[in-house]
Formats: sequence, C-alpha cells, structure tokens
Amino acid sequence: MTTQTTQSTPNAQVTPMTDKMNLSSFLRLFDTPTDAIDYILKAHDDGNVETTEYTIPFYTYNRLLSPPRFIAYSDHAPQTHSYEVAITGLSLTMVIEFPMGDSDAIHIFSKYLQHALSDGYGAFECEEVNITDPDDLECVALVLQREINLNRIFDIREFITKTDTRYVTDAQFERNCRDLVDIVDENKAITERIEYINDAQYISQLT
Repeated sequence: MTTQTTQSTPNAQVTPMTDKMNLSSFLRLFDTPTDAIDYILKAHDDGNVETTEYTIPFYTYNRLLSPPRFIAYSDHAPQTHSYEVAITGLSLTMVIEFPMGDSDAIHIFSKYLQHALSDGYGAFECEEVNITDPDDLECVALVLQREINLNRIFDIREFITKTDTRYVTDAQFERNCRDLVDIVDENKAITERIEYINDAQYISQLT
C-alpha cells in the first residue's frame, strides 16, 4: 500500500491526502468483501466516487507478416490497462486500483461495480497511460497482453480438464486446443520481443 501526500497550504487541516492501494489491501479494511463492495456503492450513491479507465495501445500479433511481428494500428481501439476507483469526500481520498492483469480484481470490478459506476452508456472517463518512450510503452502493453493471455490459458485448461466430456463436442475440444497453442505461441513471441527491446535499450545506453 502506497500513500501519496500532497500539501497545498501550510495548514495541515486542508492538506489533501491520497492513499493508493490494490484491491487486496482495500478488502482487508473490511470484515467481508461484500462490506467493501457495499462501501464503494454507497459512496457512489452519495456522489463521492470517481472512476477512471486507463488505456494503452493494443498491439496485435500479425502472423501473416514476414516475419510475424507486433503492430499497434492507429485505428484499433485501445486496450484497457486498468481502472481506478477514487473515493472522495473524506480527509483521505482512497484510490483502489483494478489492473487488467489481475483476474481476481477485474472479476470483482466487472461483476459488482462496472455497471453501477459507469455512465448510462457503460463508459468511463478515459485517460491514456502516461508513458512517453515508445519502446517502454510497447513493453508495458505487451506485458499486459501476456498476463491477460496467461489468464485465458488458465481458463481454457480449466474448461478442457474439468468439463464433463459428455458436454464437449469434438469440434469444441479441437478449437480450445488450437486456441491454447496459439496463445502459448503468442506469449513466446511477446517474451522474445520484450527481451529484444530491453537488449536494444541496454546497448543504446552503452554507446
């Protein structure tokens, strides 16, 4: 848990304070997860919640190129990087982070909070992740994509190994196996691309 404090005047009584935390830290403040969710919803009903969706370019792994590589298309919708829920109206503003790479946090956000906290069209105030170096931006985007892929791999494996075979057609099984192979291959390419960028940055620093 990280506490960020900003002092705007010498008077400590008007010093705004922000406490940023992940979902696990926030849940520990309450007896049950339900109490924590109800607290956010009650604060929202009172007009004391601000939710921001942070986005990042979406890098598509184009297998048709020679050699295959990652491309961020300018006309492609950005990928959600994380959500931040800020509970204001207190001497201490609490900011709870919901990163897309954290499947447990995103599950709770999408199931219990997303509809209530969004506007009438299901949207949020959006901001781009503030990373100016294009190589660093690509690495952050690819790390996020790899984490999301790992969650998808886990879900597919759960489906394949735990679903009663009487309810899985041969076509479904084959499709899931092919998806699994494709995701594993993409994650391997992601790791190789990140290592290439890191090596190039290191060499650049030496010259």
